[in-house]
Amino acid sequence: MAFGIPGDAVTAVMLGAMTIHGIQSGPLFVSQNPDVAYGIYAAYILAHPLMVLILAFSTFFMLRITRVRFAVLTPIVLVLCVIGAFALNNTMQSVYVLLLFGFVGYALVKAGLPLAPLILGLILGDQIEINLIRAIMTDSDPWLFITRPISGGLLAASALSVGFAVWQHLRHQRRMTEVDTDF
Repeated sequence: MAFGIPGDAVTAVMLGAMTIHGIQSGPLFVSQNPDVAYGIYAAYILAHPLMVLILAFSTFFMLRITRVRFAVLTPIVLVLCVIGAFALNNTMQSVYVLLLFGFVGYALVKAGLPLAPLILGLILGDQIEINLIRAIMTDSDPWLFITRPISGGLLAASALSVGFAVWQHLRHQRRMTEVDTDF
């Protein structure tokens, strides 16, 4: 939260909710919104012992939820999602956006693509755009990000990281093909 970069799905949802409410995450989050930051800390401290108590007394009942059929659980979750999307701005446009991104997410999952980069892009997109505009306003040179040592090094590291990930994926695919042909 200090950098505005979610480390997991829970933090991504939390940062998204704060962005919706106009709270900017990042290095100045604690100094600009101390009431929210310390409220989050207090909630974490209070939540741990309360969750231990709640789980100690309700584990048996919570385990019964796993026996609910998928055909019953899915409509309930979808209705709650639609109600939450509508309650956000009291417009049907929010529900249509939910539906659109639901189909996009479903297509990404069926294609075997991860959803985390999409969530990161949605959360960090505004901050990246603002900082890009600031950088371009300081110097209009198009080679600005490559000629400076820190930004050039970070861009090179990013390119190497993407290249390494693609190389690993291709190597894994090749190995899986070799294993399939052996049988």
